[in-house]
Amino acid sequence: MEEISLRELIEILLKRKIFIIAITAIAVLAAGIISFFVLNPIYEAKVVLMASNISALNKEQEGTHNIKELLDSISQYPQMSIEAYKEQIKNPNIMEQTIKELNLDEKDINRLTLRNMITLNTVKDTNLITISVKNKDKVLAENIANTVANKFTVHVSEIAKTQADKSSNYIKTQLEIEKAKLDEALVEYKHYLAQPQGLTELEKEVSTKIDLVNTYKTKLLDIEINEKKIVASLNAAEKELDKTSEKLLLKKSIVDDSLIASYAEGETGKKLKDLANINLEAEEINQNYINLKSQINNFEIYLSDLMAEKEATIKSLEKTRNELETLQVDLADKKHQDKTIMQKVDFAQSTYEAFLKKYEEIRILKSSDIGDASIIIVSPAVEPIKPIAPNKKLNVAIAGVLGLMLGVLGAFFMEYWTESGKIKVEIREAQGH
Repeated sequence: MEEISLRELIEILLKRKIFIIAITAIAVLAAGIISFFVLNPIYEAKVVLMASNISALNKEQEGTHNIKELLDSISQYPQMSIEAYKEQIKNPNIMEQTIKELNLDEKDINRLTLRNMITLNTVKDTNLITISVKNKDKVLAENIANTVANKFTVHVSEIAKTQADKSSNYIKTQLEIEKAKLDEALVEYKHYLAQPQGLTELEKEVSTKIDLVNTYKTKLLDIEINEKKIVASLNAAEKELDKTSEKLLLKKSIVDDSLIASYAEGETGKKLKDLANINLEAEEINQNYINLKSQINNFEIYLSDLMAEKEATIKSLEKTRNELETLQVDLADKKHQDKTIMQKVDFAQSTYEAFLKKYEEIRILKSSDIGDASIIIVSPAVEPIKPIAPNKKLNVAIAGVLGLMLGVLGAFFMEYWTESGKIKVEIREAQGH
């Protein structure tokens, strides 16, 4: 194949410049005529909506109570993302309502045509949605954009209110059930309080028995201390008694006893001084022995009384302990019963209050315009001033570029066709000679 230099290409373009200019001029002229005189102007009306989450309007900071979580899930309004809102804007019901309100069927606009006229966009990193309507009638484009926006707000409000009605009816029915359960729990609690030997009475009895046990323990300790003292004293007295004689041997002069001395003086006829050398021996009971014996007897009697008192105290202590154990078992059962019934009453009360609170919240929200709270028309559509299409300058510029490209391609094709024809003629002439 022959190489074609840049110079040859430029020469071809210069050679066919009139053709290229003509093709370009024809394309530009055709685009200008079509853009300025054939195509109808297209206007665009735009509405800007700001979407918010309906559920967030009624969300409370609550604990993890299961009843509250259940009620929140039941009464929660439909959550819609920005994309979900966009899909709902072209809802067939909204399209149909818009057609009826603006009598678009008289202009041969159906739901499909209307959907194609609407363009939805979201502003990045915001909760803004734009509804753009394109039509050759700028007033109609404005009316369609505003009507669709208003119908969509009403549609969202109806969805929310429908959900609110369902939730309200369910919660109202359940509220009556929970009220009956609460009344039943309160009646059971009243019967429990009317029972003999209530919790408070048992607690007082247990406290009294504990005090009595402590009193017996203290008394028993005092008895044991006194017992040890008496036993020690008794042992000491018995040891002392063992060392003491029961009788005493007394030696004395006869003159020491005046009665005996007088009797001896009368019997013997001797004088008293003569009788001084006469000694008498006599046995007498030892008073210390008698005293020790009496003391030992007293100690034994006292010790016997202490032992009897100790035995009685031990029996009373054991009896009181047994009674205390029985009361403590009864008290534990009573506490369990009291805790169980109080939990039942508290649960029934809290459940009823939760349902009542949620019912009031839904009742208030039902009376408000939820759609207006969740969808706000930030910027309604206004009558457009300038058409957005056709872009006459752009169309002419594109036609000029395309005409130039076609002219260049045509010039190269013509040059190729001419040169290839000359080569064939030369080949034939050479073959003829």
